[in-house]
Amino acid sequence: MGPNEIGKLKDFDNRVIYITGGSSGIGLATARLLAAKGGHIVLLARDESKLAAARSEVEAVKRSPHQRIASLSVDVTDPLKLRSKMEEAVARFGPPDILIAGAGIVSNDLFENISLDAFDRVIKTNLYGVRNVIAALLPSIKTRGGRIAIIASMAGLVGMYGYTAYSTSKFALVGLAECLRSELKPHGIPVTLICPPEVTTPMVAEEDRTISPESKAVKMMAGRLTAQYTARAIVRAIQKRRFLVVPGKMARLVFLGHRLTSGLTTRLTSDWMIRRVLKKNMP
Repeated sequence: MGPNEIGKLKDFDNRVIYITGGSSGIGLATARLLAAKGGHIVLLARDESKLAAARSEVEAVKRSPHQRIASLSVDVTDPLKLRSKMEEAVARFGPPDILIAGAGIVSNDLFENISLDAFDRVIKTNLYGVRNVIAALLPSIKTRGGRIAIIASMAGLVGMYGYTAYSTSKFALVGLAECLRSELKPHGIPVTLICPPEVTTPMVAEEDRTISPESKAVKMMAGRLTAQYTARAIVRAIQKRRFLVVPGKMARLVFLGHRLTSGLTTRLTSDWMIRRVLKKNMP
């Protein structure tokens, strides 16, 4: 694939697509959509049983019997083992035309309650995990003139109550993507940064069991999307070679207000909502 060819794609026929975090949520929804458009999919995640189930789901929707749907258990926080696994993947499945870096974990708590180990775990997964997989695959991506898509979050554009670890990791991803965009453009490798609001996924469903009411209220400012809606936004962004994508009308409106007022509108609205929740829950 030539460096400019991907901008002309109407589908992803015969493209090799690696997806980290591909066993559930946004990653799995994106894998299903791209398989339906003809792509060869390599799902990357830690849990082998979830990977096997995800692979069956993606196999069921592929457009052609000739498409390859593969899975590989990897830990994105271990750079040495990951590099070895990616060399194995490239040898078995071919270099990626598209890398979608979507592996991540969530953490909701006040800063004073988050241990160093817990904070470190979020940073290692959400930030270093993306760094590690890109570093491992970039040489082979350069041979294809491919594309990199990074899944961050609205929490990487707007600071949020109760998300000091998570937002820190996602803000750092935004900076990483900005730098990569500049560095890789001369090589014909477009970078796409996706910053969705809350998305209905198994991870978020688990978080909902313990999330604070203040954080829940603030998150709803930008709305909630389905994984399928978010996947469609990711695919369109890849096709159009767009850099920054904020899926969802409410989320885009919040982000626009945030940018136009240097964050004043979101801070004032967030503070008002938190005070309201705290007052409501006072004994």
